Amino acid sequence: MSSISIADLLEQTNRELAGTDARVYRRVGEHLQRTGAALQNLQDAENSGIPATKALLGKGSFLKQSVASLKRLCKENGIKGYSKLQKDALAKALENHGVTPPPPPLESFSKKELIALVRQLLALP
Repeated sequence: MSSISIADLLEQTNRELAGTDARVYRRVGEHLQRTGAALQNLQDAENSGIPATKALLGKGSFLKQSVASLKRLCKENGIKGYSKLQKDALAKALENHGVTPPPPPLESFSKKELIALVRQLLALP
């Protein structure tokens, strides 16, 4: 019977763990490279003049937004005293604080307008 020492078992375990760690680190490195490449592609697309998706939706308007979304914008932009305001007053408060209106929600577009948007997206290079 050959007896295996505790030191030999520890050494074998450490080698197995090191191999596992190396595989994990390799996968993480590959994932980071793919993510970096994807981000670079997005940045290149923005810099090459391809219109952003939000730009295709047109100029935003506070009045086309729901009251709930206007209140959320007020909260996000640190505007106080908005909870009891009506839609017109919320829109005015956001304008006064220099908040840029978001594009209209997709629900506000007619079927014809949505088809035109899809055609624009398909026509992009």
